[in-house]
Amino acid sequence: MKNTDDIIKLAAGCIEPERKAGLFSELEQDSESETIYNKAKTVQAFLASSGKMSEYKIENSYRKLQKKVGLQSTAFRFKTGVFLKYAAILVLLSGIASLLYDLKKQNRLPVEQELKYTSVVARYKEMSQIILPDSSVVWLNSGTTLTYNNDYAVGNRDLSVNGEAYFDVRKNRKIPLTVTCDELKVKVLGTKFNISAYPEDHQITVALESGTVELLHTKNKSFSYKLSPGEMARYHIASKDMTVEKANVADLTVWKDGLLVFKDTPMAEVIKRLERKFNVEMIVGNPLVYEPAFNATFKDENLAEVLDYIRFSCHIQYKILKNNTNKIKVELY
Repeated sequence: MKNTDDIIKLAAGCIEPERKAGLFSELEQDSESETIYNKAKTVQAFLASSGKMSEYKIENSYRKLQKKVGLQSTAFRFKTGVFLKYAAILVLLSGIASLLYDLKKQNRLPVEQELKYTSVVARYKEMSQIILPDSSVVWLNSGTTLTYNNDYAVGNRDLSVNGEAYFDVRKNRKIPLTVTCDELKVKVLGTKFNISAYPEDHQITVALESGTVELLHTKNKSFSYKLSPGEMARYHIASKDMTVEKANVADLTVWKDGLLVFKDTPMAEVIKRLERKFNVEMIVGNPLVYEPAFNATFKDENLAEVLDYIRFSCHIQYKILKNNTNKIKVELY
């Protein structure tokens, strides 16, 4: 695909209906174009959540960005739709999130105005990287949703995550960043850490790479834990118990680089991760499937190649079942 103009139009919902299906099909075949599309959707969603803004403010913000990236003066009469298109392109190509922050600062919400929320979703079989308005960077693993409000980076830095995400947080002592997962809240100033909070796991893990994080509870004010680099916390949702252990954080975060790493991983965990990675449903036909632990590292292998490796190394047979749904079913026995 690699036609930035079409990608931006598709993300903004301005493409002709009869072309949508074809363009989405092309996106799935071109990972570079799909990455641009996902980032453009993030920009579009953020601007859409900002509310109405005068054309003067929009143009003034654009001029400030223009100076920062050294763009030559261009004559545009800004309408919101046109600005959205070119703002998205500029953010994508320059990697500058300050435009979004400037727009939010100028359009700060009145105290009485109700907050609106924007969600960024990484679909199954994909990962997404987004730049937040405060220039913090977040990677979203397959099947993950990140949500923030339209006063983010101005009056708060509140996020919620359902799934798995890796954060590289820009420091701001005045406004700490908080990530809420179920009843657990992670509070940080500037740091790098990983959160895994898939609902089906019944636990939340927080692994700290650098800096410090404080773990709090939304309902229990006496609940407070601080992590040091190289530590991982496990919060068990049902029992509300917390355990802290040493961990190889590098192994826990390689997913953001496209790697799938298993080190003495129980087969039940292997199955869950493969289901998310490849958007498949795995049916275990023999309880002996759960007995072996698995060791392997994958990068570009497809599902069949991974299953073949499991078959040879763990003596587990598999069968890809035909069905009428969009999700592939795999029987392990």
